[in-house]
Amino acid sequence: MVAATLDASVVLTRPQDKNQVLVQRLVAAGAQALCMPALCISEILPSGFVVPPPSRYDLVVFVSSRAVSLYMRALAQTPSAGQWPAGTMAAAVGLATAKAVAETGVVPVGNVLHPDATQPQDSENLWPLLNARIGSIRKALIVRGEQGREWLGSKLEGAGVKVDRLAVYRRDAAAWDDQQREQLKQALFSARPCVFLLTSSESVTAVFDNICRFGLEQAWLQCRFVVIHERIAIRLQSLVSACGQGTKPTVKLCQPDDEAIFQAILRAASP
Repeated sequence: MVAATLDASVVLTRPQDKNQVLVQRLVAAGAQALCMPALCISEILPSGFVVPPPSRYDLVVFVSSRAVSLYMRALAQTPSAGQWPAGTMAAAVGLATAKAVAETGVVPVGNVLHPDATQPQDSENLWPLLNARIGSIRKALIVRGEQGREWLGSKLEGAGVKVDRLAVYRRDAAAWDDQQREQLKQALFSARPCVFLLTSSESVTAVFDNICRFGLEQAWLQCRFVVIHERIAIRLQSLVSACGQGTKPTVKLCQPDDEAIFQAILRAASP
């Protein structure tokens, strides 16, 4: 098998700790990989905070792998929490989050619900799995960031479920510095294609704000983009339209795992 080659600059806007494996693969393929997180993520649970234990709920929903790690860490520091109840289901909005739940070893095998790998990884595709069990769900906990979509919580409440929400982290837009500006300019004005990976609607806005602050809008509009959900593509298009551009940007949509992202970047960078 011939190894993939990638003559492009790739800007990864995911959180810093999410990029190591992808960076190694991109560099091995010949790409220049720039890690420029769009969002700063910080824990907001105070030291010693006692999280509501799963024993209070029929369902605990995790919106991200970070939500899993922060909740489970706090839970482990609560001696009275006990083991995860066999009757409490855990749900994840995507496969990566479901994997993070499974890797904790806390939730019983078979108690984790998540969308199928062939589907978009989102609340809309998690909902049918929950709705099929709605008669056994009286109370649910959603572990999430400080800001986030209310769609799933509203669906559960509309079905008669009492829903609690626990914010365990905050996401703030990152302000890229002068060094990052120079790295970005080199990537944007290189003869090689420049591909941006965008993994949330909030990160699209944060990236665009930095681009505008640096006065690089026109160069950025010539880039190619990889996104992991249709909502992100829609947000990107709205910002492109706000710049007075009538044409659609080159966007490749893929699942959120590293393999799918790598293949999408290959396609985006192709002539």
